[in-house]
Amino acid sequence: MSAPVMIMVAPNGAYAGKKDNPATPISPTEIADEVVRCAQAGASIAHIHARDEHGQPTQSLAVFGEIVDRIRSRCDIVLQISLGTPGFTADEALEPIGLKPEMVSLPLGAYLRDDVRAQALAQEMAERIRDQGVRPELSVYNDAMLQGALGLIARGAVLAPACFGLILKEPASMAQGAQHLVNLSLSLPEKSQWWFAKGGRHGLGLRALSMELGGHVRVGFEDDVHDFGHTQLAPSNAHLVERMSQLCHVLGRSVATPAQARVAIQTP
Repeated sequence: MSAPVMIMVAPNGAYAGKKDNPATPISPTEIADEVVRCAQAGASIAHIHARDEHGQPTQSLAVFGEIVDRIRSRCDIVLQISLGTPGFTADEALEPIGLKPEMVSLPLGAYLRDDVRAQALAQEMAERIRDQGVRPELSVYNDAMLQGALGLIARGAVLAPACFGLILKEPASMAQGAQHLVNLSLSLPEKSQWWFAKGGRHGLGLRALSMELGGHVRVGFEDDVHDFGHTQLAPSNAHLVERMSQLCHVLGRSVATPAQARVAIQTP
């Protein structure tokens, strides 16, 4: 029997704004309200970015704290705080782990270039996350980032079985995206949990493929402010989650609850 599909929602990212889609949540209240609606629609994990009073990315403990408190007072969705926004030092990026989220996203851009110092910093971040008892999701775009992630696991900086976010941006074709997704997913260590994100115009088909391959899915305005098919803006993040819930039903798959997601992301 196939495991339930974990639907993750990324409601705003670091850069999407009202100009891109008027329904983009920016303030702590808007973000929390949207996450609660997404939980009601079937999301079991929320990938959270915070914005300051000017709508700019922030890693402020106070701002994240308000978002987290507002969400936790109303629903039990698993919280994943983003550490990957460029422009912050490692200490600044890691500040919100003091809130004890279940997960964080660990950026692996250091492995896109031959930069020993940057890669050492990525490992230091991974170790600090591990020592706080928080589960990292390893953000992987290509084989170079995958190899960096596998190195972190081999050195014990990330505990196995690991969690991965496979992010394809917008492939040139469905066939290209499918091949890339298959290749990456088959290269992951045994018992890994993974989510597919982005995909552009091919996002719906690639999410169906990820489910069939044993993976999970991420949706939300961080990935795309449009509805699937790219013919119009999405009315809300909750709408995109509902579409994923419907897709699970069509494919004969159950949708994971937050409680099931918590068990799935735990280390043995």
